[in-house]
Amino acid sequence: MNRKDAARYARWSAMVAFLLAGTTGVIYAGRMWVAYRERLKAPAPLPQNEEKQFTTLNIKKVEGTRTIFAVEASKSTDLKGQNISLLEDVRITVYGKNGDRNDVIHTQSCRYAKTDGSIQCEGKVNIELESADDAGRAATEPLAKPNIIHIETSAVTFERATGKAQTVQPVKFSFPNGDGDGVGAVYQSDSGKIQLVRDVHIRIQPTAAPGKAGKGSESPVEMSGSSMLLDKMQRTADLLGPASANTEAQRVTAGKFTLRLDTEFRAQTLIATPGSLKQRPEVTEHGAKGESVLKADQLTANLAPQGWTETILAEGNLEGSSPNGALRAERGELEMWPRVNQAKLLTLRGNVHVDTREPKTGLARTLTTSVLQLSFSGGRPGEVSRVEHAETLERGTMEWMDAGNVRSKLSADRLVLDFGPRGKARVLNANGAVQSEREAPGHGVQTASAATGVVQLSPAGDWTQITLHGNVKLQDAERNAEAQQAVFAHAAQTTVLTGEAVVRDASSETHAPRITFEQASGDIEAEGPVRSTDFSSKTSSLRMSPTPANITADHLRANSKTGRALYTGHARLWQGPSVMEADSIELFRETRVLKANGSVRAVFRQNAQTEANAGPAPIWHVSAGTLTYWDAEDKAHLEKDVFVQSADQRMRAPQLDLYFTRNGSSKTGGGGTSEISRAAGTGGVIVEQGDRRGTAEQGLYTAADEKFVLSGGTPTLFDPVEGTTTGRELTFYRADDTIIVDSGNGMRTMTRHRVPR
Repeated sequence: MNRKDAARYARWSAMVAFLLAGTTGVIYAGRMWVAYRERLKAPAPLPQNEEKQFTTLNIKKVEGTRTIFAVEASKSTDLKGQNISLLEDVRITVYGKNGDRNDVIHTQSCRYAKTDGSIQCEGKVNIELESADDAGRAATEPLAKPNIIHIETSAVTFERATGKAQTVQPVKFSFPNGDGDGVGAVYQSDSGKIQLVRDVHIRIQPTAAPGKAGKGSESPVEMSGSSMLLDKMQRTADLLGPASANTEAQRVTAGKFTLRLDTEFRAQTLIATPGSLKQRPEVTEHGAKGESVLKADQLTANLAPQGWTETILAEGNLEGSSPNGALRAERGELEMWPRVNQAKLLTLRGNVHVDTREPKTGLARTLTTSVLQLSFSGGRPGEVSRVEHAETLERGTMEWMDAGNVRSKLSADRLVLDFGPRGKARVLNANGAVQSEREAPGHGVQTASAATGVVQLSPAGDWTQITLHGNVKLQDAERNAEAQQAVFAHAAQTTVLTGEAVVRDASSETHAPRITFEQASGDIEAEGPVRSTDFSSKTSSLRMSPTPANITADHLRANSKTGRALYTGHARLWQGPSVMEADSIELFRETRVLKANGSVRAVFRQNAQTEANAGPAPIWHVSAGTLTYWDAEDKAHLEKDVFVQSADQRMRAPQLDLYFTRNGSSKTGGGGTSEISRAAGTGGVIVEQGDRRGTAEQGLYTAADEKFVLSGGTPTLFDPVEGTTTGRELTFYRADDTIIVDSGNGMRTMTRHRVPR
C-alpha cells in the first residue's frame, strides 16, 4: 500500500467514526425526548418526602344489597402524611339506586382524599351515560348500535359521600343524532342527571332518509340556552332560557325548552314554555315576502327519528303575524310535510280570528270561527309551501272590504276557502244556515240568508260573484225578497233571483220565476209569468179601489228610482171591480199615471144610479188600441177603435175620454171605488141602445141621468120602428124613449112609447 492509498483509507475511517458517533448521539437524544414526553403525561411528581406505594384501588357505595357506584383505579399511590392517594386509569361506574344505569366516568389520573372520599381529576375526563338495559344489550349484541351519551370535559371533582361529580371547565357532549357543548357541569349519581351550568349549545343533525347514505340533506337544528339539565333515565333535557332553536328558515325562542328523547336517545319532542323568565315561546320564519311570527303560551314540536319536525302543538293565546295578515286562537295543531319542515295541515281551535290582506291592493279579509283547518301544498324539497284549502269545522264568519269601501260579511255552519296554484283565494263555499251582509257608504245594510252559498274571488282579493242557494231571503232598507237562488255579480252590479222569486217593498209585492236588479241604474227586470200586487192606496200608481191592485204579465221592466214599471206580454191588471188587459201596461208611481197599449180591454163599473132606477150598477166593457189613465184626475183617454158597452148600450169612437168619480168615500180621504160618471167620444161617434142607433161627430154620456148627447156634424138617431131623427144636437135617455131635438131653430121634445110585439 502506498502512502496515497493509506491516506485515503485514513480519511474514510475518520468519516465512518464520525457517522457512528453522530448516530449514537441521535439515538440518545431521541430516547431523552421520549422520556421527556412520558414525564409530561405522567402524574405530577411526588414531593421529595412522599412514600411510593403502588396498589390497585376499589371503592364501592352500597345500600342494602345494591351497589350504587364503584370506583376503580389500576394504580394507586399514597402520599405520605397527607391522606391523599394518586390514582391512575380511574373508572367510576354508577349503577343508581334502582340498578337501572351503567354510567361510566373515566380519566387517566386523579387525587383521592381519604378524609372525605372526594376524587379530583385535573386532566381529560370522559363520561358515558347509558342504561343498564342498553349495556346488557351491547354485551349480548356486539353489532347493535350503542345508545350512549358521550361527555368530554376536564378538572372533575367526584364526591364519594354524595355521588356528585362536577366541573367548571368547558364540556362537550354527543348523542346518536346530535352534539353540543357548555361550560361547567354537575352530575348526580343517585338520579343520573347531569346539569350543564351555562352557555349551552346543542346541534341536532337530521339523519339520512331511507335509501340514502350519509347525513340527511336537511339543515341541522341549532339550540342554545343559559343552562341545561339532562336526565338520561327519563330521556329528557331541560334547556333554560333565554333559549333558542334555529334552522335555516326558522327560529324558536322561549324561556325554557324541554327536549324529550326516544329509546335510542334521539330528539323526539321539543316543548317550549315561558319558564321562570316568563318569556313566551315564539317562532320566527324568514320567507321571500318577509318575516312570519307565531307566539303561544306553550309550543310542542314532535320530531321524527330522522330529525325533521312532524307536528307542532301551540297552546294558550296563540298569536301569529305575517306580511299577508295575522291570526289568533286558543290553540293550534300543525302537521308538517316529511323531511322538508314545511306546513301540511294547520288546525286552529277556540276563538279563531284570522286577518289577511293583499299587499298590492290593500283589500282585507277577516275570518272568525271556533275551529279552522288549513291545508298547504308542498312536500318536496325546493317547492314553495302555499295554503291551498281553508275550512271552518264549526260555524264561521268571513268579512272583507271591497275597493269601493263596501263591507261584506258571510256566515255559515261551515266555510270552505279554496286557493289557486299561486296561493290566491279563489272560491269560498258556505254551507248551512248561510247569513250575509253588505254595506256600502251612504246606503243601508243589505242582508241575505240561504242554505248554501258560493263566493267567487278575483286574484286581487275582492269578490266577483256570490251565489246563494236554497230558501234565499234578502232584506235591505227599501225591500225584501225570497227565491231559491240569488246571484250577485260585482262587475255588473246586478242581483238575479230565480226559482219562485218574490220581491216586496213597503207597498208592493212581485212574484216571478226570475227577477234581476241592477243596482247602479235601479232597473228591475222580471221574467214571467210575473204577478205584482200593490197594497198601498197612498203610494200606488192606481187608486181605483181601496183594495190592492194586482197585475200579471209575461215580463216586467221597472226602475226603483223613477217608480216606472212596464208590464209586457198578456198584461192584466185588476183592482176592485176594475179590470184591464193589454199587450203592455205601464205604471208611473210618481205621477200616478197608467198607460196600456195594444189590444186594450177593460171593465169598469158605472157610477151609482138614481133612486128611481136603483139596482146593480151597470158594468162597462172597454176595448181600444191604447188607454192612458190619470189617477189624480180620475180620467182615462182611449184611442184607436175605441168601443165601450154595457148591458144594453154601446159606444164607438176613434177617441174616448172616461171620467170617474169615487163611490163610498171622498177622494181626499183615500177611499172609495172609481166608477164611470161620464164618457166623451170624438172623431165620429156611434151610439147604440137596443135597436136604436145614433151617430154624430161627438158623443157624451152621463151616468147620473143616463143620457146621451150627440153633437157635431149631423147628429142622427135611427129607430127601426119610428124612423130617423136628425138635428143640430140630439139628447136621448136610456130610462125612457124621450128624445130632445135641438134643430137650431128651437127645441122640441118627442116621447115615443113602443108597443111590445
